[in-house]
Amino acid sequence: MIHLTPERHWMNDPNGLVFHEGLWHVFFQFNPEGNNWGNMSWGHASSPDLRSWTEHPVALRCTPTEQIYSGSIVHDRMGEGDELRAIYTSAYSNGKQAQSEATSADGGMTWTRNPNNPILDRGTSDFRDPKVIRCADAEGRERWVLLAVEAEDRQVLFYGSDDLTTWEHLSSFGPTGPVGVVWECPDLVPLPLDGDPARVRWALTLSTNPVGEEPDRDGSSMSYVIGDFDGRTFTAEDAGLRRLDHGRDFYAGVSFADAPGVAPVMLGWMSNWRYADQFPSSPWRGAMSLPRELSLRELRGRAHLVQRPLGLDEALLHSAPSSLPVTAEGTSWSLGAHAVLELAWDPRETGDVKLVLRGQDDFVDVRHHTDSGELTIGRGGRASEAVHPDFPSLISMPLDASAPARLLVCLDGPLLEVFANDGEQVASHLVLLGGGPVSASLTTERPALVTAVVAALTQVRQH
Repeated sequence: MIHLTPERHWMNDPNGLVFHEGLWHVFFQFNPEGNNWGNMSWGHASSPDLRSWTEHPVALRCTPTEQIYSGSIVHDRMGEGDELRAIYTSAYSNGKQAQSEATSADGGMTWTRNPNNPILDRGTSDFRDPKVIRCADAEGRERWVLLAVEAEDRQVLFYGSDDLTTWEHLSSFGPTGPVGVVWECPDLVPLPLDGDPARVRWALTLSTNPVGEEPDRDGSSMSYVIGDFDGRTFTAEDAGLRRLDHGRDFYAGVSFADAPGVAPVMLGWMSNWRYADQFPSSPWRGAMSLPRELSLRELRGRAHLVQRPLGLDEALLHSAPSSLPVTAEGTSWSLGAHAVLELAWDPRETGDVKLVLRGQDDFVDVRHHTDSGELTIGRGGRASEAVHPDFPSLISMPLDASAPARLLVCLDGPLLEVFANDGEQVASHLVLLGGGPVSASLTTERPALVTAVVAALTQVRQH
């Protein structure tokens, strides 16, 4: 697999994403004792290329009175020495949640907790998931800004600091959007609209998880808001939340600190709290998405978040595209359990297009409906039905009904990610097609040419 999974045991939210001394470091919510949620600690893996991963010993381990919840890491070049500093949520056995600190002088391999923890405490029970960024205020003064949530209140709180230790409350954002959910894992990134540095917008991302006696059966998901941030206050361009990933299984995504290059890189957890503890995988349970490079594109008069997958170019470059005549009878391929497909067509010529992936028991049905422009993705079968009543599903995402369509489909064992039109729309799904051959069939409503690239993913063994 090219996706990051632990060698064994439970994984959920990515934490402390940082690029440091030539390595991409991913810390993550981890149960070092078993395959279900609990004993929350920080696992750790690193990669030189975001494809091959080396797992390291547990970075921050829970204690009988403190679980280590989500947080972030920054490279502190301003303090004494040259340290990585982790700001994370301490979830105490008395029910309180507050923000704590640990430092590392050896590139993230070992950590020392601050004896004065917690460093930021509101005395509440749902104050969590700090993300720390570096930015300038309206006067041009650079400092650290921390975002965290009051989860039940559906608010993102902003704090400022010069030393990562003393924090001043700056402002808050929310509540907005659906009720009956908690907000978690916020992030804030600046993005030039259509690549124009004079048109920078800020994307505030967050995750929502249904709560209450009758929670939404679709479960958890990620959203974003486009707006402006002046170093103190985030101001949204329009009300409400917009879906970041239309699939059922993308949550808690955050960006890497100090990523090389211009664009932020996001990583998310590929699961859903509705059935995360029931998905059949062993000896590990939980995986990260493909890393995604973020940008802003103006679509139909609005700034729209675009997500381009990283790590697939190598597979696609070694496979030549071919133009296939496709009819209602279709064309088909036999794939392994780890494959990538790139398809392109003109819906004015093809009419409706359908791609079906089939494994031993289950299927994935991807359709472009030219009357509505929607792209729908369904998953189902006997294995899906056995996971959870809400696991079989049908989702949709909007596409232009008349413009040329392009689809990038990555199947990596039980992990399926679909990127439409160069990342304008994205859907991430857990699937149960099995470890054996997978058949792929493509049909069109009318005879037409479809450009296709089909390649095997190079499997990378983790250490």
